[in-house]
Amino acid sequence: MKQLIAIKYITVSLLILMVSCANNTPSTTKITNTSPVVAASGDIATQNNESTTHNPLDPFENYNRNAFRMNMKLDGAVVRPTAVWYITNVPSPIRYSIANFYNNLRDFVTLGDDILQLNGTNTMKTLMRTSINTTVGLLGFIDIATGIGLKDHRNNFGNTLKFYGWKNSSYFVMPLLGPYTVRDAIGLIPDVYFNPTWYVVDNNYISVGLFTIGALDSRSKYLDADALLATSLNPYITMRDVYMQSIGEPIIYKGHNDSSINIDNLIDGNSSNESTAVINPPLESALK
Repeated sequence: MKQLIAIKYITVSLLILMVSCANNTPSTTKITNTSPVVAASGDIATQNNESTTHNPLDPFENYNRNAFRMNMKLDGAVVRPTAVWYITNVPSPIRYSIANFYNNLRDFVTLGDDILQLNGTNTMKTLMRTSINTTVGLLGFIDIATGIGLKDHRNNFGNTLKFYGWKNSSYFVMPLLGPYTVRDAIGLIPDVYFNPTWYVVDNNYISVGLFTIGALDSRSKYLDADALLATSLNPYITMRDVYMQSIGEPIIYKGHNDSSINIDNLIDGNSSNESTAVINPPLESALK
Protein backbone atom coordinates (compact mmCIF):
# COMPACT_ATOMS: atom_id res chain seq x y z
CA MET A 1 0.00 0.00 0.00
CA LYS A 2 2.73 2.48 0.98
CA GLN A 3 4.71 1.57 -2.13
CA LEU A 4 1.67 2.39 -4.25
CA ILE A 5 1.32 5.81 -2.61
CA ALA A 6 4.95 6.66 -3.39
CA ILE A 7 4.63 5.38 -6.95
CA LYS A 8 1.42 7.37 -7.48
CA TYR A 9 3.16 10.55 -6.36
CA ILE A 10 6.07 9.99 -8.75
CA THR A 11 3.67 9.11 -11.58
CA VAL A 12 1.54 12.21 -10.99
CA SER A 13 4.65 14.41 -11.03
CA LEU A 14 5.71 12.92 -14.36
CA LEU A 15 2.19 13.35 -15.76
CA ILE A 16 2.22 17.02 -14.76
CA LEU A 17 5.52 17.34 -16.58
CA MET A 18 4.14 15.72 -19.73
CA VAL A 19 1.04 17.96 -19.67
CA SER A 20 3.22 21.03 -19.30
CA CYS A 21 5.23 19.88 -22.31
CA ALA A 22 2.17 20.16 -24.50
CA ASN A 23 2.37 23.94 -24.29
CA ASN A 24 6.09 24.13 -23.67
CA THR A 25 8.49 25.85 -26.06
CA PRO A 26 12.27 25.79 -25.80
CA SER A 27 13.09 28.42 -23.25
CA THR A 28 15.75 31.05 -23.39
CA THR A 29 16.95 32.65 -20.21
CA LYS A 30 18.01 36.26 -20.37
CA ILE A 31 20.20 37.38 -17.51
CA THR A 32 20.81 41.01 -16.70
CA ASN A 33 23.77 41.43 -14.36
CA THR A 34 23.74 44.31 -11.92
CA SER A 35 26.89 43.50 -9.99
CA PRO A 36 30.04 41.44 -10.46
CA VAL A 37 29.43 37.81 -9.62
CA VAL A 38 30.93 34.45 -10.43
CA ALA A 39 28.24 32.35 -12.06
CA ALA A 40 27.88 28.59 -11.69
CA SER A 41 29.28 28.10 -15.16
CA GLY A 42 32.54 29.63 -14.03
CA ASP A 43 32.16 32.77 -16.17
CA ILE A 44 32.48 36.16 -14.55
CA ALA A 45 29.36 38.22 -15.04
CA THR A 46 30.06 41.93 -15.24
CA GLN A 47 27.88 44.90 -14.53
CA ASN A 48 25.23 45.78 -17.15
CA ASN A 49 26.25 42.80 -19.28
CA GLU A 50 23.40 40.69 -20.67
CA SER A 51 23.77 37.07 -21.71
CA THR A 52 21.30 34.66 -23.24
CA THR A 53 21.64 30.93 -22.67
CA HIS A 54 19.65 27.91 -23.78
CA ASN A 55 20.11 24.44 -22.34
CA PRO A 56 18.75 21.53 -24.42
CA LEU A 57 18.85 19.33 -21.32
CA ASP A 58 16.33 21.66 -19.68
CA PRO A 59 13.45 21.66 -22.20
CA PHE A 60 10.90 21.83 -19.36
CA GLU A 61 12.30 25.02 -17.87
CA ASN A 62 8.93 26.78 -17.53
CA TYR A 63 7.54 23.95 -15.44
CA ASN A 64 10.83 23.47 -13.58
CA ARG A 65 11.05 27.11 -12.55
CA ASN A 66 7.55 27.03 -11.07
CA ALA A 67 8.34 23.85 -9.15
CA PHE A 68 11.65 25.35 -8.02
CA ARG A 69 9.94 28.50 -6.70
CA MET A 70 7.40 26.42 -4.81
CA ASN A 71 10.12 24.25 -3.27
CA MET A 72 12.18 27.30 -2.27
CA LYS A 73 9.19 28.92 -0.55
CA LEU A 74 8.44 25.72 1.33
CA ASP A 75 12.10 25.35 2.27
CA GLY A 76 12.35 28.92 3.55
CA ALA A 77 9.12 28.74 5.51
CA VAL A 78 9.35 25.26 7.04
CA VAL A 79 12.20 22.95 6.06
CA ARG A 80 15.25 25.15 6.60
CA PRO A 81 14.12 26.59 9.99
CA THR A 82 13.40 23.06 11.18
CA ALA A 83 16.81 21.87 9.97
CA VAL A 84 18.49 24.76 11.81
CA TRP A 85 16.62 23.79 14.98
CA TYR A 86 17.69 20.17 14.47
CA ILE A 87 21.36 21.10 14.17
CA THR A 88 21.17 23.48 17.13
CA ASN A 89 19.31 21.29 19.60
CA VAL A 90 20.10 17.67 18.79
CA PRO A 91 23.54 16.51 20.04
CA SER A 92 25.96 15.57 17.30
CA PRO A 93 26.38 11.91 18.44
CA ILE A 94 22.64 11.39 18.04
CA ARG A 95 22.65 13.11 14.64
CA TYR A 96 25.53 10.94 13.48
CA SER A 97 23.69 7.79 14.57
CA ILE A 98 20.54 8.90 12.75
CA ALA A 99 22.58 9.62 9.62
CA ASN A 100 24.19 6.17 9.87
CA PHE A 101 20.75 4.56 10.15
CA TYR A 102 19.52 6.20 6.96
CA ASN A 103 22.78 5.51 5.16
CA ASN A 104 22.29 1.85 5.97
CA LEU A 105 18.79 1.91 4.49
CA ARG A 106 20.25 3.61 1.44
CA ASP A 107 22.79 0.80 1.13
CA PHE A 108 19.94 -1.66 0.47
CA VAL A 109 18.88 0.45 -2.52
CA THR A 110 22.50 0.57 -3.66
CA LEU A 111 22.76 -3.21 -3.32
CA GLY A 112 19.76 -3.79 -5.57
CA ASP A 113 21.16 -1.57 -8.28
CA ASP A 114 24.68 -3.00 -7.97
CA ILE A 115 23.16 -6.40 -8.71
CA LEU A 116 21.18 -5.09 -11.69
CA GLN A 117 24.35 -3.50 -13.09
CA LEU A 118 26.16 -6.84 -12.80
CA ASN A 119 28.91 -5.25 -10.71
CA GLY A 120 30.23 -8.16 -8.68
CA THR A 121 32.81 -6.19 -6.68
CA ASN A 122 30.42 -3.47 -5.54
CA THR A 123 27.69 -6.03 -4.90
CA MET A 124 29.88 -7.99 -2.50
CA LYS A 125 31.10 -4.85 -0.72
CA THR A 126 27.59 -3.46 -0.31
CA LEU A 127 26.24 -6.85 0.81
CA MET A 128 28.95 -7.04 3.47
CA ARG A 129 28.23 -3.44 4.56
CA THR A 130 24.51 -4.03 5.00
CA SER A 131 25.05 -7.37 6.75
CA ILE A 132 27.57 -6.01 9.24
CA ASN A 133 25.88 -2.68 9.96
CA THR A 134 22.38 -4.13 10.22
CA THR A 135 23.42 -6.82 12.71
CA VAL A 136 26.52 -5.84 14.66
CA GLY A 137 25.90 -2.15 14.00
CA LEU A 138 22.43 -2.29 15.57
CA LEU A 139 20.27 -1.62 12.49
CA GLY A 140 22.90 0.70 11.11
CA PHE A 141 23.02 3.23 13.95
CA ILE A 142 26.71 2.35 14.27
CA ASP A 143 28.72 2.35 11.04
CA ILE A 144 31.13 -0.48 11.72
CA ALA A 145 31.67 -1.36 8.06
CA THR A 146 33.38 1.92 7.18
CA GLY A 147 35.73 1.49 10.11
CA ILE A 148 36.96 -1.84 8.76
CA GLY A 149 37.51 -0.51 5.25
CA LEU A 150 34.17 -1.16 3.56
CA LYS A 151 33.47 2.35 2.33
CA ASP A 152 30.02 3.12 1.05
CA HIS A 153 29.02 4.30 -2.39
CA ARG A 154 25.69 5.49 -3.73
CA ASN A 155 23.78 3.83 -6.52
CA ASN A 156 20.21 4.09 -7.81
CA PHE A 157 18.01 2.85 -10.61
CA GLY A 158 18.66 6.04 -12.54
CA ASN A 159 22.28 4.91 -12.75
CA THR A 160 21.06 1.46 -13.80
CA LEU A 161 19.12 3.01 -16.68
CA LYS A 162 22.22 5.01 -17.55
CA PHE A 163 24.32 1.84 -17.46
CA TYR A 164 22.01 0.19 -19.99
CA GLY A 165 22.06 3.10 -22.43
CA TRP A 166 20.01 6.08 -21.26
CA LYS A 167 23.01 8.41 -21.16
CA ASN A 168 21.69 11.98 -21.19
CA SER A 169 18.46 12.99 -19.49
CA SER A 170 16.57 16.24 -19.13
CA TYR A 171 16.52 18.20 -15.89
CA PHE A 172 13.32 17.77 -13.90
CA VAL A 173 12.37 19.47 -10.60
CA MET A 174 10.02 17.32 -8.55
CA PRO A 175 7.58 19.10 -6.22
CA LEU A 176 8.74 18.71 -2.61
CA LEU A 177 11.62 16.38 -3.55
CA GLY A 178 13.80 18.82 -5.51
CA PRO A 179 16.13 18.39 -8.50
CA TYR A 180 16.24 15.20 -10.54
CA THR A 181 16.41 14.18 -14.16
CA VAL A 182 13.52 12.48 -15.94
CA ARG A 183 15.56 9.29 -15.92
CA ASP A 184 16.28 9.47 -12.19
CA ALA A 185 12.69 10.39 -11.35
CA ILE A 186 11.45 7.28 -13.15
CA GLY A 187 14.19 5.35 -11.36
CA LEU A 188 12.64 6.23 -7.99
CA ILE A 189 9.83 3.76 -8.66
CA PRO A 190 11.88 0.52 -8.52
CA ASP A 191 14.13 2.00 -5.82
CA VAL A 192 11.05 2.22 -3.59
CA TYR A 193 10.92 -1.57 -3.59
CA PHE A 194 14.61 -1.90 -2.69
CA ASN A 195 14.09 0.03 0.56
CA PRO A 196 13.40 -2.47 3.39
CA THR A 197 11.41 0.11 5.37
CA TRP A 198 8.37 -0.51 3.17
CA TYR A 199 8.35 -4.18 4.17
CA VAL A 200 9.38 -3.98 7.84
CA VAL A 201 7.18 -1.08 8.95
CA ASP A 202 3.44 -1.64 8.61
CA ASN A 203 2.28 1.60 10.21
CA ASN A 204 1.66 4.65 8.04
CA TYR A 205 2.41 7.11 10.83
CA ILE A 206 5.77 5.49 11.54
CA SER A 207 6.55 5.45 7.83
CA VAL A 208 5.78 9.16 7.49
CA GLY A 209 7.84 9.85 10.61
CA LEU A 210 10.82 7.93 9.24
CA PHE A 211 10.58 9.77 5.92
CA THR A 212 10.32 13.15 7.66
CA ILE A 213 13.30 12.56 9.94
CA GLY A 214 15.33 11.28 7.00
CA ALA A 215 14.50 14.35 4.92
CA LEU A 216 15.32 16.62 7.85
CA ASP A 217 18.67 14.90 8.40
CA SER A 218 19.52 15.25 4.70
CA ARG A 219 18.56 18.93 4.62
CA SER A 220 20.63 19.71 7.71
CA LYS A 221 23.79 18.50 5.96
CA TYR A 222 23.52 21.19 3.29
CA LEU A 223 22.81 24.31 5.32
CA ASP A 224 26.26 25.67 4.48
CA ALA A 225 25.45 25.39 0.78
CA ASP A 226 22.61 27.89 1.10
CA ALA A 227 25.11 30.70 0.62
CA LEU A 228 25.68 29.49 -2.95
CA LEU A 229 22.07 30.18 -3.87
CA ALA A 230 21.82 33.31 -1.73
CA THR A 231 24.69 34.98 -3.60
CA SER A 232 23.77 33.62 -7.02
CA LEU A 233 22.56 35.95 -9.75
CA ASN A 234 20.16 33.24 -10.92
CA PRO A 235 19.51 30.61 -8.21
CA TYR A 236 17.54 28.35 -10.55
CA ILE A 237 20.38 28.04 -13.09
CA THR A 238 22.92 27.66 -10.29
CA MET A 239 20.95 24.81 -8.73
CA ARG A 240 20.41 23.16 -12.10
CA ASP A 241 24.03 23.34 -13.22
CA VAL A 242 25.47 22.24 -9.89
CA TYR A 243 23.07 19.31 -9.68
CA MET A 244 23.56 18.16 -13.26
CA GLN A 245 27.34 18.23 -12.90
CA SER A 246 27.16 16.42 -9.56
CA ILE A 247 25.51 13.41 -11.25
CA GLY A 248 27.84 13.49 -14.23
CA GLU A 249 25.53 15.16 -16.75
CA PRO A 250 27.06 17.77 -19.07
CA ILE A 251 26.19 21.44 -18.83
CA ILE A 252 25.04 22.19 -22.35
CA TYR A 253 24.41 25.38 -24.23
CA LYS A 254 23.22 26.12 -27.74
CA GLY A 255 25.90 26.17 -30.37
CA HIS A 256 27.87 23.09 -29.31
CA ASN A 257 27.44 19.89 -31.26
CA ASP A 258 27.20 16.29 -30.15
CA SER A 259 25.89 13.18 -31.83
CA SER A 260 24.56 11.50 -28.66
CA ILE A 261 20.82 10.92 -28.47
CA ASN A 262 18.71 12.22 -25.61
CA ILE A 263 16.02 9.63 -24.90
CA ASP A 264 13.89 12.35 -23.28
CA ASN A 265 13.15 13.59 -26.81
CA LEU A 266 10.54 10.81 -26.83
CA ILE A 267 8.72 12.78 -24.13
CA ASP A 268 9.19 16.28 -25.55
CA GLY A 269 9.09 16.42 -29.33
CA ASN A 270 10.30 20.04 -29.31
CA SER A 271 13.55 19.37 -27.48
CA SER A 272 16.65 19.75 -29.58
CA ASN A 273 19.49 17.29 -29.88
CA GLU A 274 21.82 19.67 -31.60
CA SER A 275 24.28 20.29 -28.80
CA THR A 276 26.16 18.62 -26.00
CA ALA A 277 29.31 20.11 -24.52
CA VAL A 278 30.83 20.33 -21.09
CA ILE A 279 31.82 23.93 -20.58
CA ASN A 280 33.76 23.57 -17.37
CA PRO A 281 34.99 20.90 -14.93
CA PRO A 282 32.43 19.54 -12.46
CA LEU A 283 31.68 21.76 -9.49
CA GLU A 284 32.10 20.51 -5.97
CA SER A 285 28.43 19.90 -5.38
CA ALA A 286 26.73 20.04 -2.04
CA LEU A 287 24.02 17.92 -3.57
CA LYS A 288 26.10 14.77 -4.00
